[in-house]
Amino acid sequence: RKYYFHRVKKILGVGTALVDVICQVEDNTISALNLTKGSMTLIEESHIQEIRSHFKNPLITSGGSVCNTIHELNYTSHEAAFYGKVNEDEYGQAFIQDLEKANIVYKGVIKQNDLPTGCCNILVSPDGERTMATHIGIGSQLHPDELTEDSLQGIDHIYMESYLWDHDLTKQTLKKVGKVAKTMNIETSLSLSDPFCVDRHRDELKEFIEEYVDLVFCNFDEAKMFAQSETMADVSAFFQSFGKKIAMTASAEGAYFIHGNTVAHQPAQKIEQVIDTTGAGDNFAAGFLDQYLSDKTIDEALAQGNARAGEVIQQLGPRIKRH
Repeated sequence: RKYYFHRVKKILGVGTALVDVICQVEDNTISALNLTKGSMTLIEESHIQEIRSHFKNPLITSGGSVCNTIHELNYTSHEAAFYGKVNEDEYGQAFIQDLEKANIVYKGVIKQNDLPTGCCNILVSPDGERTMATHIGIGSQLHPDELTEDSLQGIDHIYMESYLWDHDLTKQTLKKVGKVAKTMNIETSLSLSDPFCVDRHRDELKEFIEEYVDLVFCNFDEAKMFAQSETMADVSAFFQSFGKKIAMTASAEGAYFIHGNTVAHQPAQKIEQVIDTTGAGDNFAAGFLDQYLSDKTIDEALAQGNARAGEVIQQLGPRIKRH
């Protein structure tokens, strides 16, 4: 039996439900498909088959950035649930079954619809860099009217992703989550998701964070884009005056926590061989939140985040494999 001296927290992840299809490819495959190495491109349904024709024995799992974090959080002393939208199709069923296998409650929406369940095709280069081609599908139709206060009842912390800002309905849903969480006094965190995403929506995201978000997760590239700064010193100064809690990863330099005058740093572990960087940030967030929500110190939260990220990049796929 597990004994815990802190109260078990209930965490709800709000994000795009995607089925991940992951495969190792050569760099020339990425250029042949007109994809930008290391970034996320939104694709049409018609493009999926062309990409898949280059895949041999791909790994298929429930995915999406928030879902990866929630999945890992479920291996902690806290309870995690997921809110998103899937179709009743084969991928939608696979997504929900994958969550159920991990004892994660699916609190989202299941709809029969012309749009398929979203998928993310992840091309992993020989150097471990990931390139993503995503078809959001029905995930782009996450509707604010479908979200009720009941969905958030009993929740202690809500973790969200900035990717939802890319579609009008999902953006409205995120704003509604923020408003309802604020009235219900639920703590919230937001991942900045992707530097290009931050670039597309910087002013609106900044406003949303100022109004509704307690804790921001980002990597150094996203932070630079958000702070409109190039150096660590300038980024740090920006966040110190920004007034929100910031948990920032900086690859080999480790991770930082910035809040007002507090700046904490934990070095990264030395990793001999990086296989695939997919899910590094997602697992960092899970490790950090686990300790943070258990009222541990910020240094413990950063160290645990680094440990989870370090573990996942030594294998293929965004989930730490447990036998």
